[in-house]
Amino acid sequence: MARYERTYEGERRTVHLGVQLTPSEQAELKTAAEQQGATLSAYVRELCLRRSQAVVAATRRNPEAKALADELRAIGINLNQLARYANTTGDLAGRADELNDSLRDLKAATARVLAL
Repeated sequence: MARYERTYEGERRTVHLGVQLTPSEQAELKTAAEQQGATLSAYVRELCLRRSQAVVAATRRNPEAKALADELRAIGINLNQLARYANTTGDLAGRADELNDSLRDLKAATARVLAL
């Protein structure tokens, strides 16, 4: 167990909370804690108290969701650029192909979200 610094004046962790896990669940938590560079206790505490979004984000647990979010973000940026161009120039005819491509990508990504 890590020691407190001599100058630490905060609340001490004195309450024990026991949780029953299967050996595979424990191994999974230990691996995740090591990947975060944290102790098992610190990692589980973060998960339970949800203090760190990086640890509990759905994209951390599901790499496919992260890739999908990145793709949706890129599609949104493309649509925003097209809308800005249309609002600035009043002409979107020159970029109709780009708009159709972005809309097709958006529909495909939305279908994958619904399939999750």
